[in-house]
Formats: sequence, C-alpha cells, structure tokens
Amino acid sequence: MENNSTWMPSQPSPASWKPKAFAPVPSVLFALGAVFFTFAPIFLYLILAVAGGRLDPRHPAGFSAIDQIYAQILSYAVVLPYMLYFLPRVSGRSLADLGIRTPTLREIGIGLAGVVVMFFTVSAASAIVVGVTHIHDTEAAVALLQQMKTPFDKTVFILVAAVLAPIVEEMAFRAFLFNAFARYVPVAAAAIGSGIVFGLVHAQPGSQSLLSISLPLALGGIVLAYVYRTARCYWSDVITHALFNSISLVAVFGFHVKS
Repeated sequence: MENNSTWMPSQPSPASWKPKAFAPVPSVLFALGAVFFTFAPIFLYLILAVAGGRLDPRHPAGFSAIDQIYAQILSYAVVLPYMLYFLPRVSGRSLADLGIRTPTLREIGIGLAGVVVMFFTVSAASAIVVGVTHIHDTEAAVALLQQMKTPFDKTVFILVAAVLAPIVEEMAFRAFLFNAFARYVPVAAAAIGSGIVFGLVHAQPGSQSLLSISLPLALGGIVLAYVYRTARCYWSDVITHALFNSISLVAVFGFHVKS
C-alpha cells in the first residue's frame, strides 16, 4: 500500500504517490548524483585556480573567501538544473505536484510566519546549547562572511546566502529528502530525519559544532519541513529560509553579532 503521508489536505497528502515513487535505488542514485554535481564544479574551479596561479596547491588555505563563493555559485549552477530535471522522474510527480510552482498569498503568508518560528527555535536552541556546553562555534557561512573585505565581495556573498542557497537547499532537503523519507515513514520522522541531515551539512569542519551549530539548525530544518508540509509549496520554504538567512546577515553586518 502506498504511503501518502506528505500530501493529503488534513492528514497525509493531496496526491497519492505512485508505486515506484522514491524507490530506494533511484533515490540513492539521485542523491549520489546531487553530491557529485555539487562537488565536481568546486574541484573544477580549484583546478582552474591552480592553473591560473590564483591558488598554490602547497598552501590550499590561501584560497580566498571570494573564490570559495564563486566556486559555490558554480556548484549551484550545475546541481540545481540536475535536481529540477531528475526530481520529477525519481518522485513520479510533476514539479508542480511537489510544490514547485507560483505561490498563493496564503502560501507566502505561511512562509513569512515560518521565519518567526524558525528564528526563535534556532535562537533558543543555540542559547541553551551555549549555556550548557559553553561551546560557541561559528557556522561555516558566517565564518566566510567575516572574511569578505570589499562591498562587491559582500554583495555577492549576500546574494548567495539570501537567495541562491535557500533555493538550492530547499530543493535538496525538502522537495527531495523530506518527501523521500515521508514516502516510507510518518511525517514527524521524515521531518526529523531531513532536519538532522540539514543541520549536519552546516557544521564547521574541524570544530565542535555538532552541538552548537548542527543541533539548532537541525531544529530549524524540522520547522522548514513543517512549513513545506503545511503550505505544500516549495517557495514558502524558500521564503522562510531566505529571510532567516537575511536576519542572520543583518545580525553579523549591522550588529556585529558573533553567530
């Protein structure tokens, strides 16, 4: 029997999943492809940077912050079309059925309400973790922002963090991962699972950030999953995510808050 837990009006789902929707093997292959098309452009950019003399392979730490942002833009430019093309095939639903369509005023409102819930959830969780552990790591994106020197570099960073990142991440973590989980498990479990993965990928490598960063953002990912389930619209999530990131940027830029 099909699990319709993502799309019914009051409980599960407005449209039933097809029997082969999010089949395990195609889903894993889709995920591996997304990982490949995320990192392959970055490696290509690194190779070109070395060939052009912008990066000394003996001192990779010298790769500038703005170069890291350009590499990320290239990555997004490759992986987003990949997901848009293959997601309907692995899910058995159209992009519109997955919520990737023009939002209504109600769906925009849900996105706006979602940012309030997400902001207070992440902030409260962060405060509790810092109070208990006294660990206060900096998220990788914020650490990168603090290295931006010129107004142009900062503008490019803002566009990536507040626009491109939410568009790509909501495609990956909600339109794909949350739906793939919800095809087989209850919505709550799907929200938690996708939220955990969302939190983990935002940790700062080489730091103690599993608690100080990943846990609060995992809770934020759960909020985003419920925004997506409530609105049934991908753009509602993008609005929530983009505004949350924008608030974080205002805090860092305007108030010099250490995130």
